[in-house]
This record gives sequence, structure tokens and C-alpha cells, in this order.
Amino acid sequence: MSDSVASGQHRAEAPVAALRAGARAYVAWSLANPVAAQLLNWRPVPGFEPSPEASSASRAMIEDARRLLAFTVQEGWLDPAAASDEALLLLTSVIAGIVSQQLANEPSADPASGRFARLVDPAVSMWLEYYALRKES
Repeated sequence: MSDSVASGQHRAEAPVAALRAGARAYVAWSLANPVAAQLLNWRPVPGFEPSPEASSASRAMIEDARRLLAFTVQEGWLDPAAASDEALLLLTSVIAGIVSQQLANEPSADPASGRFARLVDPAVSMWLEYYALRKES
């Protein structure tokens, strides 16, 4: 899964495009792998705690996103707050929410046409607007 998301990031030319591509790739992967997506996004088994080995792919994906956000800030594309833990939490919450809504309401829909999955670009745009680089006047 991390490879699928990373490949979406590496094909993009600019860091912001990489962020969008990674979000699209994660949604597409989640729809293609709904059971694994449930384990990543939810706690379907009460009291279950994943082992460090079982959660290593998820942690690696979060670290990849953290590095991408830091790079995007470093390159001057976004406000420094975009590299914060809060920004990462908001981004992952927005994308996981799209996945959750899509899987709950139209689990077999295509990522491009699903009622919720097709909203990934506008959702990332809202996040980007919130963390846009602010010019001081």
C-alpha cells in the first residue's frame, strides 16, 4: 500500500501535486482493498491493538506524508503550520473520512465516480487553502 501511495507522489512534479496524487492513490487503494482499509482507518474489533509489525506500513505511510509536508513547506509552497502534527492529523482525517463515507455508502464504486471518492481533490484543495502560504502585508 505504501508503495502505491508513494508512486502517486513520485510521479507528480511539484510537492503540492504530489500531495494530491498521494491522496488520490490512498483513496483508490482503499477502495480496491476495503478490508485492509477498515483495519487502517477504523478499529472494527473492540479492544484490538495492532502489533508494531502489523502497523508498520501505516506508520511508514504517515512518516512519508510528514516528510512530504515538511518538504512542501521548505520549498515555500505552504505555510510552516502545514508541517505541524495538527495539519497532518487534519489531512489524514479528511482523507480517511472520504474513504469511510465511500466504503459505507457505495463500496463498489470506482474512485473517479464514487459520490465521496470523487471529492478527494476538492477536499485536498480545502486543506491546501487553509495552509496556504500567507504573505505579510
